[in-house]
Amino acid sequence: MRKNRKMPKKMSVMAGRSVQIGALIITCFAMVILNMLASSSCKQLENTIGEKKRQIDSLEDSYKREKANWEKMLTPANLEQALLRHGLAMKFPKTEQVVRMDAAGRPYPGQRSVARATQRNKAAQSAKYTPVANPVRRMAAPRTRR
Repeated sequence: MRKNRKMPKKMSVMAGRSVQIGALIITCFAMVILNMLASSSCKQLENTIGEKKRQIDSLEDSYKREKANWEKMLTPANLEQALLRHGLAMKFPKTEQVVRMDAAGRPYPGQRSVARATQRNKAAQSAKYTPVANPVRRMAAPRTRR
């Protein structure tokens, strides 16, 4: 038959406390490990964000430089020089010469040049007028230094 072996009360309390302390130590250790993992992943994210910010800043700087260069090229004096360099004799259009068109290729209504063109077209059709092409004025070639 089995003997009734009871643990003394002091021993059972110590065993219960040691299990609780062990669980607390293991929980603390797990929390420290998780904290280190989270910290390292946050550091990596901070580094990649910093790199991307530096890339954005450098791209913005180059964009500003190129935009300034483009605006410098679009000044009337530089445009005329470029046209002369390529041998083109062109002038800027007058405001009534510019016709704005929509995506379908039709001019927007109410423009002065469109109204004039329609009037000319009606007059040409009614009088059976055939317009004569204007002779092209040739500009002198730009002088080159020797």
